[in-house]
Amino acid sequence: MSSASDEALAAAGTGRLILARLDALYALAPPAMRTEAFRQLARYVLAGFAVTLFSAAIYMVAAYPCHIRPLLANVVSYAFGLAASYTVHSRWSFASEGERRELDTMARFGVAAGFAFGLNSFWVWLGTVHYHLPAWVPVPAMVFATPLASFLINRYWVFRAV
Repeated sequence: MSSASDEALAAAGTGRLILARLDALYALAPPAMRTEAFRQLARYVLAGFAVTLFSAAIYMVAAYPCHIRPLLANVVSYAFGLAASYTVHSRWSFASEGERRELDTMARFGVAAGFAFGLNSFWVWLGTVHYHLPAWVPVPAMVFATPLASFLINRYWVFRAV
């Protein structure tokens, strides 16, 4: 029977093995995939996809079971997504060794989030008000087009190191 310390050592060894294998795979990647920009994009896609699905799920729940009008459901889902998004992107997606002034970054993030909110509201308006389509119709644009625009703004303006 093994002790807790033996299990901890085995887990640590497994973690080091996984990291070593990831490093080996990373070394085989083309040079363009080994840049900081690519790493940020990969982290942004993973984190952003999770946050976007979280927001879209809140939108769908608000719009359908709760019978909230689609534009108001978008406001509700965006508020939840905004808090999750700033936290994950500032701490992981765009983590940097460089100095960053938190209040300035938060202000820029607020402007960028306002733009993204406007873009999502446009998709909702276009699909549900202008074309009178079901409330789910704007979701693909909310999941793909808005996050792409947001990545570019966040990478090059919001989370730039000072």
